[in-house]
Amino acid sequence: MLNEVILELFPENGRDILNLFELSKVEQYYSFLLEKDEEGGFFSRTDREHILKRHIIESLYHVYKIFKSITVSRETVILDFGTGPGLPGFLFFCLKQPPEIIFVDSQKKRLSLLETFVKQNFKINEISFYYSRIEDLKIPGVDIIVSRASIPYPWSAEVCVKLLKKGGFFIPFLGAKKNDSEIESKLLNNLGLVCEKSLDLNELNFLGKRTVKFLKKRKEANYGFPRNWKLISKEIKQKNE
Repeated sequence: MLNEVILELFPENGRDILNLFELSKVEQYYSFLLEKDEEGGFFSRTDREHILKRHIIESLYHVYKIFKSITVSRETVILDFGTGPGLPGFLFFCLKQPPEIIFVDSQKKRLSLLETFVKQNFKINEISFYYSRIEDLKIPGVDIIVSRASIPYPWSAEVCVKLLKKGGFFIPFLGAKKNDSEIESKLLNNLGLVCEKSLDLNELNFLGKRTVKFLKKRKEANYGFPRNWKLISKEIKQKNE
């Protein structure tokens, strides 16, 4: 079924996508999300019928575009924060040559269900689980950090930048909401990040506008950055008022 869905949705590069992933893992993961959705509160009731396309397929395509844009190998360390039940991080594990993956979420209920699922079904040498807020972690030298639905961008970059090694990438998954370019530019500069590439994922237009940014850490953050969470959350609140 998944094979046919991918070929139908992505007629131009569907075969290329299929060649990168172990679909059996993706299908197992889909079954897990369906089985544990109610217990874990992964999705809203209205969203449940869209789990495959709106969550798995969307994340899978993001991972595909990342794989095609920068180097991702078995030695790559990828951190997914605010991951919930493993989105998008688990789709990196579904690559035929998966990297090392770190799942981070402060809500233990959701992430613990994923950890149990992984330990019961797969070898887990390349997977770690942290029940913590991202700003409280101390895991230096991460190659790639991703975030799909967590802290609003560009502040999501601020809470995780200290974990990135120099030359590493923060890659947020973004929707249709427009960002304040002035705030974004100033903050990225203070964090030592440069936007090397921004891709509009037009192939996902059936879900709405989707964009992925590749923010490279060129230097260490300026003095006073990243700021503490109290200041960051206050700024986010003021911006949304």
